[in-house]
Amino acid sequence: MKPSKERDDTSGELYTIETVERITHISKDRIMVYQQYGIITAVSPAPPEELRFDEEAIHKLRRIALLLSEYGVNEKGVLALSSLIDEVERLREEIRFLRG
Repeated sequence: MKPSKERDDTSGELYTIETVERITHISKDRIMVYQQYGIITAVSPAPPEELRFDEEAIHKLRRIALLLSEYGVNEKGVLALSSLIDEVERLREEIRFLRG
């Protein structure tokens, strides 16, 4: 019996790579590539079969799937856009904080 989700009281649900694959329709191999490029981050370092991902990783992978399928962005474009989108989101957070 292998759990697909675990509960971590500080950060919410954690998902196995198999569950992430089912949720996002992105292959395990591609998920690993995106992790290696730093687009997504596993909650803690581990062998692939033991990796756990959080909701933020799911969100980013869904965004990648959208860029690939709906906008026809290629893999290099996905890498560049993901970085830019993350920076825009970080700046929006900073603006909200500064506005109080």
